[in-house]
Parts: sequence; structure tokens; C-alpha cells
Amino acid sequence: MAALIAVLALAIAPFVNAPGAQAVTHTFVINSLDATATAKDISVGDGVCATAAGTCTMQAALQETNALNLPAGAALITVQPGLTGNINPLLVSRMDTTAVSNFDSGAHFLVTAPVTIDLKNQVTMETLLDSTPAMFHVNGASINFLNMDNVLSGETSFVMGPKADGVVIDGGTSITQRSYGPERFIIYREGAKNITVQNYRLQGFYPGQALFYFNQLASTPVENIMIDNVKVTYTVGGACNASDGSGCRTDLVGFYQRGANVNLNGFTFSNSFVSNITTNATFPFTTAAAAAYSANVSNINISNNQFINMQGSGGAGAHNAFIALPYGPMGGVNVIENNKVTRATSGHAYAVSWAGNTASGSAGNLRISNNYFNGYSGTSIYLHNTGDVLVEKNTFGARSASQVRPAVAEETRDGTSTLIDNYVNANSKINTWYPSADAAVLTDAVPAGAQQVDSPLAEDIPVCVATLDVKYPAAAPFPSDTVDLDVYWTQDRTAEIYLGRAKQVSGSSAKLVIDLPVGAQQFPSTIVGEFEAATIVDAVTGKAGGFLRMQTIGNDGTQSSQFSRTVGFSGNCRPELTINQADTQNDSTLARDLHYTVESSLPLDPASVSAAVVNVTAAAVTETIDAGRLNPRAVAVNPVAGTANKKFDVIARVDDSARVTAAIAAEQVTSVGGLKNAAAAKSTDPNITFKNPISTTPSSFTLVTGEPDGKQYGFSVAAGAPTPNADLAFTGVLDQAGIDNTVTLSTTTPVILAGKTSSDKVRVTAAAGDVVANTPVSIAHTVTSADTNYDGLVVRSAMVKLFSTDPSIRITKRAFIDVADSSTPERVMATGTEALSGTRLTDGQAVCFVYQASNISADDWATKLTDVTVTDSDARLGTNGVIGTVAELGVGQSALLSACGSLIPVDTTVGVSE
Repeated sequence: MAALIAVLALAIAPFVNAPGAQAVTHTFVINSLDATATAKDISVGDGVCATAAGTCTMQAALQETNALNLPAGAALITVQPGLTGNINPLLVSRMDTTAVSNFDSGAHFLVTAPVTIDLKNQVTMETLLDSTPAMFHVNGASINFLNMDNVLSGETSFVMGPKADGVVIDGGTSITQRSYGPERFIIYREGAKNITVQNYRLQGFYPGQALFYFNQLASTPVENIMIDNVKVTYTVGGACNASDGSGCRTDLVGFYQRGANVNLNGFTFSNSFVSNITTNATFPFTTAAAAAYSANVSNINISNNQFINMQGSGGAGAHNAFIALPYGPMGGVNVIENNKVTRATSGHAYAVSWAGNTASGSAGNLRISNNYFNGYSGTSIYLHNTGDVLVEKNTFGARSASQVRPAVAEETRDGTSTLIDNYVNANSKINTWYPSADAAVLTDAVPAGAQQVDSPLAEDIPVCVATLDVKYPAAAPFPSDTVDLDVYWTQDRTAEIYLGRAKQVSGSSAKLVIDLPVGAQQFPSTIVGEFEAATIVDAVTGKAGGFLRMQTIGNDGTQSSQFSRTVGFSGNCRPELTINQADTQNDSTLARDLHYTVESSLPLDPASVSAAVVNVTAAAVTETIDAGRLNPRAVAVNPVAGTANKKFDVIARVDDSARVTAAIAAEQVTSVGGLKNAAAAKSTDPNITFKNPISTTPSSFTLVTGEPDGKQYGFSVAAGAPTPNADLAFTGVLDQAGIDNTVTLSTTTPVILAGKTSSDKVRVTAAAGDVVANTPVSIAHTVTSADTNYDGLVVRSAMVKLFSTDPSIRITKRAFIDVADSSTPERVMATGTEALSGTRLTDGQAVCFVYQASNISADDWATKLTDVTVTDSDARLGTNGVIGTVAELGVGQSALLSACGSLIPVDTTVGVSE
């Protein structure tokens, strides 16, 4: 609505007289508050504002500007900086001594020439006696009053004379506090035109008159009256007497007489706030259904105002309405729109009425649009003998009179209270299209052929989408074949909220798609600053309540019906979600993409169902390589075709074997109207186990330093995993132990080619040299690929254990002397004496040796040994040094062999290879 108000304000701006049309050439600075007989200028017309005392007064300044009669914008009257107080004009010092209206015997100040008077809100102008002159008689062109507070006389503040043209009163406040003396703020005389009052606050004034009063004594029209951004506030309490004016209240608009002399062309009341008018009239353009009691008014514009706690007076009939439009035809374009009007607990029975006094055709161009009325006990909008009148988009509070519940019939004139009453020759009394079944929250795709109701809601307001079946009226008088349908919501039986318009509807029936606002909607109450509320869709529960009804707009937007019957709602507006593994998903799986299905009770906005709203977690399993590198995440969410955005496919991934769970928390996704899911998505099977398909084989082995052939390992893809559709490029990196011990890889970039399932082998060798047995060396790996099934997966490291010698077999040799039985190793040990380390033996002494061969292979070396041949460097032992062979030796098993000979003083190990 704010945007519309701004447009209207611009449309009326040409009425305002621009004081800057010409540079100021003459400035008169008031430095005296004198308003007695000594306040006169001593030499009128010399361009100097000076009294006999040498001061500049308001009267002296006006005498000069009236005499000089300068061009518009050239003359300025203002006040000296720091000058404050009140100008109290006396009856004897009147500038105009002839009657200027039916109520004002002259005027304290007369303004006849172009001038701008700017008192800067420093100085007030209030007579302290209840005298009869007006404060200002304005009877010239291009006159501006700026920032003037408490311009109050005993009668009228401003009288706009017949020659007043292009007058602006801009800024200020006039409030009756001291007494009930002031009676009218402004009077318009015949011939006055282009008069604007704007940005002004008014309160009080004597009852029975009016703030804006038309006192026309001849038929010369008053033209283009603008009242814009005016605040008229009446407090509760106070008195209205000779010593207290705080409780005074008067009519808003008044006419001295009606009939032939009252001829007003162009009346605008806009962007204003009026409150607590009780036993007073507001817009009484007529007071009876007769021409003699009516003003002749055309081009009426009452727009963008708030009227709060209005009561009114003058009777309960239609011609005593809050806005009682003139009796008979109206010329020009007449508009009542974008107003908020709340009636007090008693008062006017009608909000707007027009008796057009025409038996055929239309009595004028009138639009009553987009207003809110509440509390009118008869009929809120009453039309009689008007012809076609566009009454559209108006809403009505719960206190407005309408048919009783259950509201199952169309509103007609038939003796019942109605929101809109098309009486005799008003809109042809056409019947309206009507809802044929309860509205339902949309839970699927929009039905084919359904017509969208254009919503007036702002884009950032969340909505619930509903459908409504409607039908052409069953009985005459019928509307035109093609119509617009306006849809309204009501808490019970009125029409509190306008939901929008379906355009160009035809045929015998239709299905409408409607956006319902979510959360409480506010409406003015009878108390200033307070609000009433109604809720269509509960923002917490998503439950929709109340009723829908409609109004028909026909004849290409010139004819409007009364209101239809009402129907209720079914359904909930909050989307309810589930998330589970997809029906086609294997569990467990070697495939990287893990598919979940999200389902909603309502169509969702696809933009809100993104990977970011899916919470993916993962837990390690037996096959997990590195629990710290699982990196669970959703990578894509896509609507499932043909499901009206109620079903979505979620793709999740992890980088290693894990048990993966997907969830969606509350308030994460939105329906097509913007309403979020109230609860977290429910799940019965939200878990999928992923097994990393890449293996390192072998992943651990021993390596003897200096062994020329080294050891080999490689990478493979598990059987059943997707065949790579792009190369899997591995990168191997040795740790510091590998670098320190000169471990070498035949390649650091092995590859599993596209279409293959294993890589070439990587040969690992270590330079010869002593190392601490079982020294660990780690080869870390990463993999990259254009195939997303494999790119970035965790790859198991290869663990290499370094040894200086083959750690698979151990042979110990023990010496025995004085052996009695050398037939077996066991007998040698049993019958001989062991020559321990340090025992001194003699040359040629007989010695038997016992050899113990043990299989000590373990880990990657663990194996059963066969044909283990034990040799000695002393070729005299055994057969040419071969002591014997063990046919089979299991892991951890040992075998004993023996041989006997005599000692010689020779080192048998020199030049001998073991």
C-alpha cells in the first residue's frame, strides 16, 4: 500500500503552489508581536516594513506585500531569529472590516498579493478574546503559509475568498486549548480554487461547525481543494467551554448550505489520519435523498487515509453515512480507495452511501476500492440508483454487518444486512459466482486448467497454496460471460482479508489457485495505536482456518456484485517430510553415490531443497581405513520428475567405508508458498553402509635391505564395484623412515586404467645396509580420477618392515665334548658335556656339534618351510659341510641335526659363503 500512496501523492502535487518559482527579492522580517492599532505600516508601498515605532509587524509586512503586488515567489515574510510568543490581534486593528463570510465580520489580516509567510513555528497567532473576525482573509493568488502554529481566531482561521487561487498552508499545528472560541479552520468561498492544506495537525474547534467549511453564496464553483497529510486527533475527555477548549470536537467537512449554490469541482482528502470524532459529521456531501440537501460535487478523491474510532451524527439512515456522497449524478472521476475506517461501538450504520437518482445508465464514474471498513451495523457500502459502480477489493472487519452464520447463501437485498448493497438500479443487482466446495490445501501439482488468483501479497510473505472450486451463478440477474473473480477470507461471515483476483474467468465453473498468507494479519481497532488480528494459516501448526467467499467483477471492470456464500478449508499448510534410503539403493554397497529419497506432503520450492539442508553423518565400520577422513556430505539434490516437487533424490558420499545416515532438521525447506517444515524429517531406514572398493595388496610386507628383487604391491578394485570409466591415478609418498633408509619405488604414480580393475605392480627395494630389525616404513597413497565413484577415496597405506637379513629361519650351533653316544642329536646332548662360550679346547680334541633349525617367519613372512638344508663352513663336518636337510618345518617349529669331528687350528669360515 505504501507504493500506491506515493503514486497518489505525486498525482496531486500540481495543486501545490511552489514558492521557489522565482527568487525572493523582498524579505520582511517580523521583529514585533504588536497587533494593536500601532502595528500599521507608516508608509505603505515604499518596500520598507516599519511602524511608527520603527518595528516590523505582521500587519505592516502584509500592507507592504499587498501594495507591492510582486510576482509569485518574490515576497517573503518571516520572523526574526529568536523571536517567540503570540500575536494577539485586536478587533480595532482589523485589516479587513467588511464581512468575509457568513460568520466572519472582517479579518485581522488581509492577504491579496503573492507572498510566502513563514513563521518557522516560532510565533503563534491566537486571539485571546472570542471576537468575530477571521484571522486571515486570503483573497489573491500564489500565497503560501508555512510552519504556522495555533492560527486561531474567535471564528475562522483562514477564509479563502473568491479570488484565492494557488494557496498553500503547509506545516504547523492548530489546537484549541484556551477556550471554545475557534469554530472553523478554513472556509472556502465561491470562486476559490487550487487551495492546499498539507502536513498540518488540527484538534478541537467548536461543535456544530467544521474544520473545512464551504460557505458558497453563489454558484461560482470552488475548484481543486486539496487536504493532504493532515492529522485530526481528538482526545478522550476534556471540556469545551469559555475556559477550556481541549475537549472540543467539530465536523471534519461542512457546508453552509446545499443545493444550487454549492458547486465543488475537485475535492481531495488524502494521506491523512483522523481519530475519535464522536457526534460529528465527516463527509456529509448530502444529508437527505433530495437535491436541496445535497452539494453538487464532482471529482471526489478520498484516498490513503486512516479514520479510527469514528462515530458520526445526524441519524442512522443511508444519507447520514460516514461518506454520504452527493445525491444525484457526479461528474468527473470519483475515487474512494485505500482507506482504513473503524467505527466506534455506536454511530453511523453506513460507511459509504450514494443515491445516484438515475433510473437507467450510470450516475457517474465512481470507484470504491481497497478500503477496510469495520463496525458498520447497517450496510458498509450502499448504492441506490447509481448504475454500474466498481466496488472492488474492499475488506470488512468482524464487527461489520453481514449475513448470520452459517453463511450458505449469496448476499442480496432481501431484508438482511450486507457488506455491499446493490439496491435498485445499482450494478444491475447481478448475482455472483460462488464457491461450490470447501477449499483444500494444494497437495499435488496444480491441476490442469486451474486459474491462478493474482495475489496482492508482498513477495517476502510466506503463503500456503490452496484450491477453490467455483461456479457461475444459478439465478438471474447474471453477470457478463467473462468476469474477474475476487476472493476473500473471513474468520466467520464478513471479509477481513482480500486474497486476490482471478482474471477473465468464463464458462460455468472454474478451479482457482489461491495464496493464503501465513501468520497474523493486523487491522486497526477502535483504539488509536492498537490493532486487531486475524490468522488464516497458523505459522506454528500450519493449520488453515476460517472461510472463503468471493465477489464478481463484470462488464470489463465496471460492474460489481455483492458477496457470495462462504466455504471452509481442509488440509495443513506445513510440509511434512520423510527421508529414507532409496528403494533402488543397495545396502551395503561398493558404489560411491548413496541415494536417499525425500518425500513431502506438499509441493516444495526446489530452490529450498538443496544439498546444504541435508545433514549427512557417518560412523566407522570394520573396513574403515581412517575414521578421521570419512568426510560425509550431500553432493546433489534433484526433484524426481513427475512428482510435482514432492519427491527428491539426494546423493550423499563419504571417502571411506562407513555407515552413512541422512537427516533434515526442522525449518529447513519451504513449500511453494514459503512455509517451512515444522518438524524434522521422519525416517524408518536412513542408513546406508558404504564399503571402500579400492584395496592395496599386500598392504604390509617385510623387506630385506639390499635384496635386489625387493617386494611388490599394487591396487585393485573390488569385484562388484563399478568399473572405472576414467583412469584412477594413484600417488605414493614415502615417509621419513623410507627416505632415511633409501627405500625406492619403481613408480610413485601407478594407474588403474579406465575399464580395468587393477594396476601394475609397484616394486619396493631398499639399499643394502644394517637396519634395526622390523624398522617400519609407510607409503601413503592418494587417488584422483574423473570418475566420481573413485576420486578422492581414502587409499590404504603400504607398510614395509625392514630387516638386514631374512628373518624367516634361525640356526643355532652348540658344541659338546666327551660324548659317549653320537648316534642322534638328542644322545649327543644327553651323553656329552656342552662346551660353553669361553671353554678352552685342545688341538685334535673330539667335538660333536648340535644344530637347531627354527622357523621364525611371522606376519607377511609367515610360511611353512620345506627342504631346509643346514650347512657348516667346516667341510669336514657332515658331507662336504652339509649337515643335513629338514623336509618340512612349520611356523614356530624346530629341528635338531648333529655332526662330529676333531678340532684343527684353522679358521674354516675364511673365504666361505654361508
